[in-house]
Amino acid sequence: VKITQDDVVDRQTVLHIELEDDDMDPYLDRAYQRVVQRVNVPGFRKGKAPRRIVEQYFGRESMLNEILDSMLPELTNQAIDEKDLDAVGLPSIEMRELDPFQFSATVPLRPEVDLGGYSEIRIDKNQPKIEDDAIDSRIEQLRLSVATWEPTERPVEIGDMITAQIKGTVGKKTILDESDAVYLVNEEIGRPFPGFSEKLVGMEADKSSQFDLSIPEDFADPDLASQDASFEVTIKDIKARVLPEIDDAFAKGIGEGYETLNDLKEEVQKSIETEAEEESTRTHRESIVGALMETAKVEMPALLLQHEAEHMVEEQERIVSQANMNMDDYLVSLGKTREEF
Repeated sequence: VKITQDDVVDRQTVLHIELEDDDMDPYLDRAYQRVVQRVNVPGFRKGKAPRRIVEQYFGRESMLNEILDSMLPELTNQAIDEKDLDAVGLPSIEMRELDPFQFSATVPLRPEVDLGGYSEIRIDKNQPKIEDDAIDSRIEQLRLSVATWEPTERPVEIGDMITAQIKGTVGKKTILDESDAVYLVNEEIGRPFPGFSEKLVGMEADKSSQFDLSIPEDFADPDLASQDASFEVTIKDIKARVLPEIDDAFAKGIGEGYETLNDLKEEVQKSIETEAEEESTRTHRESIVGALMETAKVEMPALLLQHEAEHMVEEQERIVSQANMNMDDYLVSLGKTREEF
């Protein structure tokens, strides 16, 4: 096996690998073992034809293609070991020729890191800060989490939950058509469009209402951004959120063994203090890393960054797929292209 190496540039190097006929023999034999079990060679029982006959019948290049997936990484690893390279990540392999057998492998090398004057970095840790109303705010969150929804006869208000039949159009194009759609009337959610919830306020059950809505220019779907939409809405039912009184019964209803409201507040305070301390520690560490990055010099192979970026995209696609979403639709919701992502 003939191995030559290019100069190291930006923590990457290229290995050029060429095999002589004698070097090819064990790999051709491995390919023969695969191929002979499935090809029918006239005059021989399946699996019994000699390698020379199979190679003539099947073709040398076709036999090699049978084992390239294992042969190339194997030879690349051998070349890396022979050249004693401090490789990290997966090499990028490119086939040159099959006869003579030549290929090249771009090998990412371990990044070089110069920490600079890291020993001089001094960053004080800020003491955790807890807002005066932190406990009351957390109690209110718990209160909202155990609230019930009860039907009401009054018109829609912010904070209600409705079931409705909704049809939206832009010109002659239908952009929304839902029956028995359930919506939380909340100004901050912006679903299905910013400003939609505010238009629902004051509507009554079993009465059809119509309204127009201008879709913002920064809306995620560029085909709808800056368009004027018309909606026809029929409210089927309205439910109001019923919040429990903040008392001992409320504390017991949380289900964590609290006997009194004071017990609950004490535990909430401990939890808030722990969270504040953890946040202070995290911020302190991030500040140290940020200061270190300003003084450090890191030479990173481009191939390593490329592989990491591809891995992150694949992982995100997996998560999106588990949520029964299409990646392109997900990107539209973010207002980004694949290249920007």
